[in-house]
Amino acid sequence: MTHRKTLLLLGLFMATAAQAQDNAAPTAPSANPAAGPATSPTAAPPAAVPAPPPAGAGASGAASEEPSPFVFGIHQSLTSDSNLFRAPDGPLVRRDRISSTGLRLGVDKPFGRQHFMVDLQANANRYNHNKQLNNTDYSANARLDWETVERISGELSAQQRQSLFRDSLNGVVSTDRNQVRSSALAFQARVGLVTRWSFEGGMAASEDKYTGATVENRDVRQTSINGGLRYRASSASSARVGLRRTEGRYPRLAGGNDHFTRNDLDLIGTFNPSGASSLNARVSATRERHDAQLQRDNNGWTGALGWNWRPTGKLDLAVDLSRDRSVGRTGFDTSLIGTETSDTNLSEAASLALTWAATAKISVVPRAAYVRRRLDNTFSATGTGATQTTDRTASAGLEVRYVPLTALALSCNVMREQRRVDGDSPLTTPYNATVAGCSADFALR
Repeated sequence: MTHRKTLLLLGLFMATAAQAQDNAAPTAPSANPAAGPATSPTAAPPAAVPAPPPAGAGASGAASEEPSPFVFGIHQSLTSDSNLFRAPDGPLVRRDRISSTGLRLGVDKPFGRQHFMVDLQANANRYNHNKQLNNTDYSANARLDWETVERISGELSAQQRQSLFRDSLNGVVSTDRNQVRSSALAFQARVGLVTRWSFEGGMAASEDKYTGATVENRDVRQTSINGGLRYRASSASSARVGLRRTEGRYPRLAGGNDHFTRNDLDLIGTFNPSGASSLNARVSATRERHDAQLQRDNNGWTGALGWNWRPTGKLDLAVDLSRDRSVGRTGFDTSLIGTETSDTNLSEAASLALTWAATAKISVVPRAAYVRRRLDNTFSATGTGATQTTDRTASAGLEVRYVPLTALALSCNVMREQRRVDGDSPLTTPYNATVAGCSADFALR
């Protein structure tokens, strides 16, 4: 299945979903928000789907006025970075200040049996000293939750984002403005909406395109199909077993075009014992094969675990664990696919965040993360002559949020990062960095 054919099929599915939407009878909608990307000083803030405000206190009669589905916001932040290029001790360790000014537009509109969501964000980033890095990052997310009058439902989702690519390349720290643009489109459908057993299947396509003379050979394109059965033991728990196949290629690899395949046998479970706790888990038997990057051939397991616990009304704990390959990555119950940094062929990550609502307007969020990456130099040396190494990056920080008004949110944070490299490897560099900053977000709904 080629990338172009998959996009054509997805277009046909979109037309089918739209026709189903036109034929559907109206009923009460059910929200199903999509998650967005993580934040960084040079990336767009999380693409959270805007939640409509509660009905006004002055409403009277049998029904209050429906809240507006639209949101418009502005963003301003100032960040200080002690090691902008993530370089080891030496002349390239440079401190800089980054100013980010952004806009946000959003739509969250239920209609009939359908639910349509769009979130658009963009930031103009300006550097005080390293002006060659001035850039505009953005993220665009759209999702349609659709349902027919029978037992058929699904999601159609699309996203695109652009940001700076900041990492060492084969151990060489780059001071150029390298950027990566990621696009993804996915369609997922299920049959058996209100039964214990349901069949689920879908397809997806994605592309990561790098800009910069030293990174453009890392472009990657992928398509995938999936299908499986889900069993709902109760309203609080379900299990899904399915098959997933991903095909793709690195079209601009230095040693020639590299075609790869990845096959997964997925076991996915969700468990929500109460309103205070929820658990998502995925374990997959994974087989990956490459035509050119032979060292990336692998038989093993991948998986992810997400746990959210709210012991009191003021505390919220989020824990995420993952182990996955660089290509064919996916979440728990989404068919969207993406990639890790192209030089990484395997990553193991853990993160923890605790949100404490100190008052109705102030919250404190300590967080920590750990990532272990296995890297290779197959983008400059293909075949069995490639070498591998491992690095470990740990980070910890604190954020304080203040919401004086419904439309205004203020926050300040500080984060400490440290990377260590196994042995004396030329593929990656150790570093220490401290990032601190403050931001203000104003949104009208």
